[in-house]
Amino acid sequence: MLWLAQPVWGQSSTAEDDWDDDWGDDWGEASPVSHSGFLEWAQAHRISTDDIFSDQRVLSEGRWHHAFDYEHEDFDFNWSHDVYLDDVLGGLQLDLRELNFQFSLFGQTDVVLGRQITTWGTGDLLFINDQFPKDWQSFFAGRDDNYLKAPADAIRITSYFEALNIDWVLTPTAEPDRFINGERFSLFFPLAGSQVGGREVINPVNPRQPEYAVRLFKNIQGHQLALYGYHGIEKSPNGINAAGEPFFPRKNVWGASWQSTVGAGLVNLELGRHVALDDSTGNQPLIANGQWRLLLGYERELVKNLNWGMQYYLEKTTDYQQLMDHSLAPEFEPAENRHVMTSRFTYRAMQEKLTWSLFVFYSPTDDDSYWRPSVNYRHNDQWQMTLGGSVFTGQQANTFFGQFEDASQAYVRLRFQY
Repeated sequence: MLWLAQPVWGQSSTAEDDWDDDWGDDWGEASPVSHSGFLEWAQAHRISTDDIFSDQRVLSEGRWHHAFDYEHEDFDFNWSHDVYLDDVLGGLQLDLRELNFQFSLFGQTDVVLGRQITTWGTGDLLFINDQFPKDWQSFFAGRDDNYLKAPADAIRITSYFEALNIDWVLTPTAEPDRFINGERFSLFFPLAGSQVGGREVINPVNPRQPEYAVRLFKNIQGHQLALYGYHGIEKSPNGINAAGEPFFPRKNVWGASWQSTVGAGLVNLELGRHVALDDSTGNQPLIANGQWRLLLGYERELVKNLNWGMQYYLEKTTDYQQLMDHSLAPEFEPAENRHVMTSRFTYRAMQEKLTWSLFVFYSPTDDDSYWRPSVNYRHNDQWQMTLGGSVFTGQQANTFFGQFEDASQAYVRLRFQY
């Protein structure tokens, strides 16, 4: 039985913008050292007073982000961190985002060694084959979407060949998600049949095994094709061991993706088979069953400055009858086939200084939804403000989005960049 709901959606692959700076020859050799950062004040408050938390604040912090990069002829060194005063959980927090060396071997292989953030896949806030850590607490609490991706200490090796390209990622000690654990948001606990929360209520056994991920990818006449493999853990602790402790069950993931332009839009298709290694027959009630996951997406510009995207997601639980026969709370188990649909609208105005955005998740199976409206105003290159919300709806407390209905909140962020 799934005792802890696990998010099934994530963030799409980030694109890196390349800018060819041809001014170096005229103004002398560029410095090998660069740095940038920002200061940010953020507040997020619950809309409803029905949640079990007495503190209506979901987020109340002052944050300093700084990135330092050094380019040598033989390697690059990258370091970025966040230091923030968290007035909700209390105390000064340090989040080391990057600390790595990047270098090339044999003229066709790139290596990233150290703390890094990795992402791949084709979805927009939906993941199937990307098993790298996510930060769901930041995502729900109204922090910038970039914080959905969490860092891990890993080795990434990318080799480029004429036939295909290969990505290898080894994480010596598995890095789980920063999952919903009761600190900022209450969650539904099936064995109790009610919401639980209040500081950290879920304290799992930390994983010790390594993680292995591989991707084979190739661009064939504008068609982006990829095959994926992963051996590691469930990223949220949706298993309970013999001692009654939550833990991260082992899993394998095998998948494939395709992405290409069709007409005026971009189409993506992704498939993944999630194999539960600790519950191969589906008859262990305290360990999550395996699943098939499917994603189909399409995005395009509807009119000038207005972009629209939609996605259909299917999550099919394997050995479902075994799950129901052995479940300790079958009335709270998810449907065998869970459907989720998403829509994103983004409109830019005032020479792209003002950006309106709306992202909606809706599950017809669970009859629940998650709405993410926001508006960002960029006054100049230094100052910007973001207003937004995270609004959950649901008919039942045991569905994924429905369990967070009382945690719906509005947020504001004010940022100074340097």
